[in-house]
Amino acid sequence: MLNHKILLTLLLIVLTLTACGTAQTADPDTPPDSSAQTPATSIFEATVIEAAEHTILVEPVPGSAELNSADRISVPLRDDMTFQTGDLVEITYNGEIMESYPAQLGEVHEITLIQSASETAPPETDPEADTEAPQTEADHEWDRIPMVMVNDKLYYDTGRESTIEMRCGNMDGEITSSVDGTQIPTQNNESNFGSGFGFQYGSEEDTIEVYMNEKWIVFEYREGADE
Repeated sequence: MLNHKILLTLLLIVLTLTACGTAQTADPDTPPDSSAQTPATSIFEATVIEAAEHTILVEPVPGSAELNSADRISVPLRDDMTFQTGDLVEITYNGEIMESYPAQLGEVHEITLIQSASETAPPETDPEADTEAPQTEADHEWDRIPMVMVNDKLYYDTGRESTIEMRCGNMDGEITSSVDGTQIPTQNNESNFGSGFGFQYGSEEDTIEVYMNEKWIVFEYREGADE
């Protein structure tokens, strides 16, 4: 009987040592895998074709991968950013391009001015020399910042995503018609970036929030901007 107890004790010791021997521990000399911690980023250059207070509308430069996805991209600005039409900028973002027109970027990390429009402006000409050809309306036509008309008021894309977490499940309205991206909507529930998008009135005064690409984008009314 004693021999059986001794054998059983020895067997338990062997099993314990075997389990300990197979346990894996991290090597302190092995650096951590940083690939899973570093977010993916993409960088492209673009020309500013329209500048507003909170957003810029840009066109990616020829040869960029972003130009294959969209020829017009609306980019949100921080309060300390100011650009003008014709500026060449470099945009760093998370690589996500949302399917709208103009397109929008998932998350913008940085916008850097590469060349100011004033640096590439043509030299001044003699004001007395009347050699300039008359300009037509088509010369001034460009794609505009996304906007929508609701209750006879134009709401402009701010480029900001809503921070509201709890909201009513019912829409206050829907964008039912659209015009070309170069035009300004003239009818209620009409936009220049597409139709079929639902919207709710925003928590901030004179704002609506449009649901597209699984995100709520804030649009704001700008008094006098549509005059």
